[in-house]
Amino acid sequence: MGTLSDRAWERVNTSSWDALRPSFQRINDALLSVSTEVFGDLTTIYIKYSTSVSATSPVYAVVWVKTAKQLVVGMALPESVSAPEFVGPPQGTKYKGLTRYFVIKPGDAVPDSIDHWARLAFETVVGDTTQP
Repeated sequence: MGTLSDRAWERVNTSSWDALRPSFQRINDALLSVSTEVFGDLTTIYIKYSTSVSATSPVYAVVWVKTAKQLVVGMALPESVSAPEFVGPPQGTKYKGLTRYFVIKPGDAVPDSIDHWARLAFETVVGDTTQP
């Protein structure tokens, strides 16, 4: 399993995140389980999941944690992958290379396919030599 930075964990480990923390943990676990080398790091309003700790590593997923009202998850999935949970990127959540997005609000279930999507996003980016 990969690593989540301390800063990222501190962001969602406050009482305001109580309702969404289990969903975040499920998503985070799926995204980090794809490789021991992956790394999740907090920027200002999102956690980017890269193929390694290197600052230039390709990003295969992003979880926006701007507010504790919702999680927006974006992944670098092949265009052929579709699911009813996918939506267009909500305003302010577009990220280069991410093709599929879903939103989780308190009370929403994390999609059962999250483990498959996480693996596929990682494999898509690792196999894509055009990413920086």
